[in-house]
Amino acid sequence: MSLSSTETSSDSEYGRTPPQDLVAEQSVLGGMMLSKDAIADCVEVLRGIDFYRPAHEAIYDAIIDLYGRGEPADAVTVSDLLTKRGEITRVGGPAYLHTLLQSVPTAANAGFYAEIVRERAVLRRLVDAGTKIVQLGYSQDGEVDAIVNEAQAEVYKVAERRTAEDYVALRDIIEGTVDEIEAAGSRSEGVTGVPTGFYELDELTQGLHGGQMIVIAARPAVGKALALDTPIPTPTGWTTMGEVNVGDEVLAADGTPTTVTAATDVMLDRPCFEVEFNDGSVIVADAEHQWLTSSRADRRNSKSAESNGSVAMKVGSIRTTAEILKTIRCDTADARLNHAVPTAKALKLSETTLPVAPYTLGIWLGDGASAASRVTTADPEVVARIAAEGYTVTSVAGITYAVSLPQESFEFKKNCVVCGVEFTTKVRHVRSCSQSCGGKARFVSEPVPKSTCIDCGVECSGGLRCEPCRLDHGSLQAILRRSGLLNNKHIPMEYLRSSEAQRRALLAGLLDSDGTVSGSGCPQFAVTSLKLATDFRELVHSLGYRTGWSEKRVNGHTEESSTCYVITFATSDTVFALERKRQLHVERDTRATSKRTSRFISDVRAIASVPVRCIQVAHEDHLFLAGEAFIPTHNSTFALDFARSASIKHNMTSVFFSLEMGRNEIAMRLLSAEASIALQNLRKGAIKDDEWSKIATTMGRLNDAPLFIDDSPNMSLMEIRAKCRRLKQKHDLKLILLDYLQLMSSGKRVESRQQEVSEFSRSLKLLAKELDVPLIALSQLNRGSEQRTDKKPMVSDLRESGCLTAETKVLRSDTGAETTMGELFASGAKDVPVWSLDANLRYVERHLTHVFSTGVKPVYKMTLASGRTIRATDNHPFFTYEGWQALGDLQAGDRLGIPRHVDGPSLRVDWDEEQVTTIARFLGNAPVANETPIDNDDPAMLGDLLKFIPEDVFALPKASIALFLSQLWASTGIVSVNGTSGRIQYRAHSRKMADDIARLLLRFGITCKISQHTTNTCMVEIVGDHDQKRFLQGIGVEGDHTAAAQELLDAIITNQEAFELGAAPLHVWNNVREILEQNPNDAKNEGSLKTAVRQPLSRVAEVLDDAEMQVEAINDIFWDNIVSIEADGEEEVFDATVIGNHNFIANGIAVHNSIEQDADMVILLHREDIYDKESARAGEADVIVAKHRNGPTKTIVLAFQGHYSRFNNMAQEGGM
Repeated sequence: MSLSSTETSSDSEYGRTPPQDLVAEQSVLGGMMLSKDAIADCVEVLRGIDFYRPAHEAIYDAIIDLYGRGEPADAVTVSDLLTKRGEITRVGGPAYLHTLLQSVPTAANAGFYAEIVRERAVLRRLVDAGTKIVQLGYSQDGEVDAIVNEAQAEVYKVAERRTAEDYVALRDIIEGTVDEIEAAGSRSEGVTGVPTGFYELDELTQGLHGGQMIVIAARPAVGKALALDTPIPTPTGWTTMGEVNVGDEVLAADGTPTTVTAATDVMLDRPCFEVEFNDGSVIVADAEHQWLTSSRADRRNSKSAESNGSVAMKVGSIRTTAEILKTIRCDTADARLNHAVPTAKALKLSETTLPVAPYTLGIWLGDGASAASRVTTADPEVVARIAAEGYTVTSVAGITYAVSLPQESFEFKKNCVVCGVEFTTKVRHVRSCSQSCGGKARFVSEPVPKSTCIDCGVECSGGLRCEPCRLDHGSLQAILRRSGLLNNKHIPMEYLRSSEAQRRALLAGLLDSDGTVSGSGCPQFAVTSLKLATDFRELVHSLGYRTGWSEKRVNGHTEESSTCYVITFATSDTVFALERKRQLHVERDTRATSKRTSRFISDVRAIASVPVRCIQVAHEDHLFLAGEAFIPTHNSTFALDFARSASIKHNMTSVFFSLEMGRNEIAMRLLSAEASIALQNLRKGAIKDDEWSKIATTMGRLNDAPLFIDDSPNMSLMEIRAKCRRLKQKHDLKLILLDYLQLMSSGKRVESRQQEVSEFSRSLKLLAKELDVPLIALSQLNRGSEQRTDKKPMVSDLRESGCLTAETKVLRSDTGAETTMGELFASGAKDVPVWSLDANLRYVERHLTHVFSTGVKPVYKMTLASGRTIRATDNHPFFTYEGWQALGDLQAGDRLGIPRHVDGPSLRVDWDEEQVTTIARFLGNAPVANETPIDNDDPAMLGDLLKFIPEDVFALPKASIALFLSQLWASTGIVSVNGTSGRIQYRAHSRKMADDIARLLLRFGITCKISQHTTNTCMVEIVGDHDQKRFLQGIGVEGDHTAAAQELLDAIITNQEAFELGAAPLHVWNNVREILEQNPNDAKNEGSLKTAVRQPLSRVAEVLDDAEMQVEAINDIFWDNIVSIEADGEEEVFDATVIGNHNFIANGIAVHNSIEQDADMVILLHREDIYDKESARAGEADVIVAKHRNGPTKTIVLAFQGHYSRFNNMAQEGGM
C-alpha cells in the first residue's frame, strides 16, 4: 500500500459521520403532521433522542405534546407551539415545517420510516458504546472482570427499547397458561351499552356507554402486605416497610435497584402470620401476601422435563401466605417441607471509592489488631496480596506485620534566593542551592515562611501535613480511626453496598483470615464479635448465598467474647484468595443441589394482627427483597369480570392494561372464573379429570374472545393512548380497563402528585370520548372508610383528595362575597363562580361544580404569619413554592401562596358617593355590640353593620371601594410616621369585618396582616413599603390622618423602596447572596481578574432574568409563612371540584380540590367479611354506585367467589 493510499484511508476513517438518515427523519415528521394514525404508529417506535438533527427532535417533541393534549398537530399548530417555546428559528422557521410536509412520499408508511430512524439511532449508540469500550480497554483502570462487566452493560444498553412488551391477544396467552396447568397436574335485556354481566347493574346503567370514564375503587383489602418493621434493603443501606416511600429505590430479586412506584396506606386488623424459613429467618406477612415459591411437585416436574429432553418451564408459582399455610408440608409419609423460595441474586451495584482496599480491610477485620493497623498471618501470600493493593507491609515481630500507607515522596522546585539558580529539594523550607549560598541566605531574603499543610493549606509546625489532617487520613491507622473501625470492628455500609467485585474481595480477605472449609465443603467464618458476624452474614447474603448460623461457647477474656458465632454457606464459586484454602474448598465441595439456591418455608403460624403495608416496584417480575436475609417477595378481579362479560360472553373487543399483575396471572384468573375451577387448584395443578373437560371447553371460548392484555411496566398515558387508537382501528375496540390508577404516570413533569392525578384523570376522560368507548380505571381508596363504624367507603375516600371544614369561606368571583362550604353543601349550589389560580399564577374565573360531604375526619388548624387560618384534613393540598403539597407534609416556616390581587366581580352594584360615605362612616363609628337599633328602610345598604361589611360593597366599582376604605380609615384608622417608616392600621369591630377589609384590599393588590387586638376587636395592618405605597396612592386617608399619610408616602418615595422583599420567594435572594459572597480566585493578570468579576455578575443576571422570575413579577400570589399546624379534633368535612384549574380561594388561602369529578360513574366495592370474619354476610359484596352522572345511584349486592376469583349475581342468570 502506498503512502498516499494510507493517508486517504486515514482521512476517510476520521471523516465519517455517525449513522443517520435525514430523509427518513424528514418523512417521519412530515407524515406525523399529515396523519394522527402516523403519530400513533411512530410514538411506540421512536423517542426524541433517536433523531440525529436536534431540530428534528424539537419538532418531534412539539408534535407529541400537541398529540398528547388531543390537539391537532399540523404545520400551523406545531409552528405556533415552537414559537411559544422560542425554538422556531432554531428548527428552520415555519417554511421548514412545510418543506417536511412536501417531502413525505406517503404518510401511510410513517411507521416504516420510523423504523429506519430507530435503526440508525441504535447504530449510533453502538458506535458510542464501542468508543467507550475501547476507552475502558486502554485505561486499564480496575479489575479485568469489572471492565468486562461494564463493557457488556454498554452493549446491552444499545438494544434497550422504551416498550419491551406490548398488548397480546388472550388466545396467545391462554394456551401457554393451560400448558402450565397441565404440567402442574402431571406433577401430582335491553342493554344499549357494553354489558357488565351483572344484570342489576346493567339495569341501572343500561350498560357502559362510549365516552364514559368509570372509576372502580376499593380499599386494598386483598393487598399483599408486610409488617411495618420489616427490614427492606436498599442500594444505600436499609429502610423499613413503614418508612419506604414512592420514588425510593429498593432491590429487586435479580439484585438490581428498582424504584417504588406505589405504596399502600397502613392497614389494620389484617390476619397476620409469621413465615419462618429453614435458615432461621422470619418475616411477618398478612394472609394475602404473595410469594414466589416452588413446591415439591414443581421441582419434580422440572426434573422430569429435563430428563425427557423437553424445555423446562420456569419453576415456581405465585402463592399467598394462606395458600402456603395449607400446604406447608408434602402429603407424604415423611411430611417433608414443600415450599422453597429462591435466593436473591448478587446485588448489582456500582463501584465506589473505598477508604481502605477491600481485601486488606477483610484481613485486618479477621486477623488484625483492634487498636492498630497491624495484622497477624503466617501466610506470605496474604502479605503479598496486601502489598499488591498498594500498602507497605513491615514485619514487627514474628508473624505480626505493620500495614501502612506507601511512603509519600515530594520534590520541590525552587530558585536560590542568593544566586538565582533553579534547584530541586525534598525539604520545603530550604531556599538556597548549596552550603555556600545557605550562609548568605539570611542576609538577602526574608525569614522562612511557616510551613503549610499540603492537603488543607493551613499553617503547621512542620512536616507535610497539619495535625488534624495527619490524624484524619495521614496514615492507615488514621483512616481506620476516621471510619470508626478502631476498637470497633465491623463492616461499614459503604462496603456492604459496593460493587460485586469489591464485596468479593472483602469476602476473600475475611475468609483468608478467619475462614475455613467444613467437612462437607462449605466455607465457614467464625468470630466472637456479634456485630462483625452479623455484618459478615449480610455480606454473604448480598452476594446471593444463603447462610447457616450457629453459636458455641469458648474461653474468652470477657463474657462478650465467650461466644463464637459461626456462619456457614454453600457454593462452588471461588470465595477464597489463599491458594491452600481454595484448593481445600475444591476438594471438599460436594455435588451442588438446588438447596444452595433456595430456602424452605418451615412454618407459617398465626399471630396477633399488626399494622401492615406493601409497596409496588417497577421491576418487571414485581419481586423485591425483604428481611435481613434478602428474601425475594412479591409485591383487581371486579374489572376482569367486566372484561369477561364484554369479550367472552358478548364478543366485544376489550383491552386490559395491567400495571400490577402479569399477563399469565390475569389469564389464570380468567380461566378460573370462566371454568369455575378454584384458582388455588389451578396454581397447584391439582386438577381432577372432570375439570380437564371444563378447561378444554373454556379454552375454546377464551381463544375466540377478542380480549387483549398488556402488562408492560411503567406505561405512560402516551403509550396507552397510542395502543388504544390502534386497537380501535384494527379491532373496533369497545372497552378499556386500566389496573390501576395510582400506578399511572402522565409522562410529564408536574408540580405535585395531585396535579399529575388530575392531569391523567382528564386525559383518560378525553381518551374515552375520542374513541367513543367506556374506560374503566381501577383505583384504591384511602383509609377513610376504616375510620367509620360500618367501614363502608364513600366517594371522598378516593386517593389524592383532601377536605375542608364547614366554616371554610369560599371567595366568589360573581359577587366578590364569601360563602361557607357548609352553606354551599346545604343549599345544593351548583356551578358557583370562584377565583382559581391558572398556570401563570394569575387568578381567573372558574366554576365550582358542587360541594360534597366526605365524612367525619381528624382536622388540623393551620395559622399563617398574616393571621389567616384554615382547618383541613392532613391530606388536603395547599400551594407552596415547590408546588401543591398536602398539609401533612408541611411544617412551620414553610412558605404558602395566598392571593395578593383579584379582579372585580362580574356582577356590579352602583352607589353614589353619599351612600358609600354614609356606610363607611357608620361602620367606623359603630359600637362593638348591637346596643342601638338602626332605623333604616334599606337593609341591602345597612344590614348588620355593627359586625361586618354589607355584601353589596364588594360589588362596587374600584373607585367606590377606594372611597369606602378612605372614609373607613378616617374614622378609626391609624396612620403614623416614625422617621423613614410608619404604620397603617385599622381597628375592626370583629374578625369577620377584618377579613372583609382584607378582601377589599385585594382589589388593589394589597396584602395585609390580621391580629387579635382585644377580646372583641381585630387589628388590620398594612406592612411593607410596597403595600403601604399602593394604599396611600390608590386609596388615601382623609381627616386627621391626611398629613401623616402624606409624610409617610414622601418617606417611602425618598427611600426608593419600590417593592417588598417578602413578596418574592426567599430562595431567589439567597441564591443571589451566595453568588456574591463567593471569593473569585486570585488573578495573575488583568484578563483573568475581569473574568473572575464578570462570572458571578453573569450568574446573578441569570437568576434575576429567569423565566420563572417574570412570572413572579406579575403574578397574583403573595408568599406567606406558616406559623403553626395543630390538631383540632374531628368533625364532618367537605370538598368540591373546580373545573379546569382544580383550585380556589378558601379563607384567603390558595387550596386544591378533589379530582374525582372527571369520572362519569364511581363504583365503590365493600365486603363486610374483610373486617368481620364472623359476619353473616360472608361471601357478599356491596357494589355501591356512588356517582352516576347520567342516572340514579344505588347499592347492588353481588356474590364474591374468591376461590374462583370472580364476582357473580346473587341470583344466577343464564349460568352467569
